[in-house]
Amino acid sequence: LYAALLACFLVVLSVYVIKGRRRYKIALGDASEYLMTRRISAQRNFTEYTPTFLLLLAMAEYNGMPIHGVHAFGVLYIIGRMSHAYGVLFAEQYDGQKLLAGAKFRVCGMACTFASLGIISLFLLLQYI
Repeated sequence: LYAALLACFLVVLSVYVIKGRRRYKIALGDASEYLMTRRISAQRNFTEYTPTFLLLLAMAEYNGMPIHGVHAFGVLYIIGRMSHAYGVLFAEQYDGQKLLAGAKFRVCGMACTFASLGIISLFLLLQYI
């Protein structure tokens, strides 16, 4: 379930990058285009954390995590990734690369992401103690 939902969100982020590439006529990289940098950053951050989360979630379920725990962490992770992407793409204000305002969505997103990864990791470690 969570792999499928997260794959759908990856498609949304990827289409957003593709639309930016077409709009700004950029084949590779971001061409120092401010909005492309944000689009690529949101997609890249998502792809950096999601495979590890899905692997940990599957291992936790296989190792006996109650289904309500699996769903709680799945939902928490999705909320975190959506919050982070919203912050990077729409809520934050910058002066060049300097963040001026709007980091609360990104901070909340990373807190949810790290909580999901950390607690599931602890659950799995405790299986072997």
